[in-house]
Amino acid sequence: MMKERILVIAKTYPEISTKYGPLVCTVGLNENLEWRRIYPIPAKIFSDEQYSHLRFKKWDIIEVELTDARPKDPRIESYKVVNWENIKIIGHVERWEDKIGFLEKVLDKDIESIWNSKRSIGVIKPTKLIDFFDKPRERIKDEAEKEVLNKIDEAQATLEQYINTKVAENDILPEVKEKDIKIEKLPWIGYKFNCSNINCKGHEMMAIDWEIQELFRKYRQIDPVKKKVFFEFKNRRNIYFVIGNTWKFRKSFMIISVVYPPVSTKPNINVKFDDFVQHQSTGIDKWLK
Repeated sequence: MMKERILVIAKTYPEISTKYGPLVCTVGLNENLEWRRIYPIPAKIFSDEQYSHLRFKKWDIIEVELTDARPKDPRIESYKVVNWENIKIIGHVERWEDKIGFLEKVLDKDIESIWNSKRSIGVIKPTKLIDFFDKPRERIKDEAEKEVLNKIDEAQATLEQYINTKVAENDILPEVKEKDIKIEKLPWIGYKFNCSNINCKGHEMMAIDWEIQELFRKYRQIDPVKKKVFFEFKNRRNIYFVIGNTWKFRKSFMIISVVYPPVSTKPNINVKFDDFVQHQSTGIDKWLK
């Protein structure tokens, strides 16, 4: 076991786990600028008031005790949380200059360089955003994407059932029975873009970033979401995609976090962890409102 400080950079939309229930895939960098994927992080942390003190946000720095997840999860970045109730929020990175200062230190050349490495997490700057769109379920060919979407659907239905039952039964969180869960199947959403590889012919990649998924569930149509996460980004923002794969489908990567500093932002190349410990988090970004 080891205790680490981790800068949280990605929180994906909750997915169902047969062992733990709805979980949030959480990814960040430790003080040595090594990628970490930590689990289990129960989704109820972010919906149940009794866990509000554990409710970390993207760009918070958390302190957590970890143990190696291998051999069950062979991905080198994956670590198991010893006790999620002992997670401490110890800092926050607020300025865009500092956020991208961290990302620039671990920036990958292109998608292909991540594919050809043994890593399951990476970050790239797309050279061109081509489109943001939805795709009907029947058009999805990638088995990893199908599996993740099914897990997201089931997790969302389970979370809604938790919330409804909790209100009905006096703030007690009971076990949810499978027969009571109604699963809603929403479409694939994601980006088409070019990376910096000279031979790049374009990539289509599903976006499972929690904020983008939540926007789509709010509007239930692509156009208002596209206005925020495509046209706004394309015209006024520099874009970084943090991407990751699943343990079962190692070659299938998805966008797990989108970082979108204003185009004029210059990275702070001298950024380091200790500068941000004990700073307070200010919540999610204004464009989500």
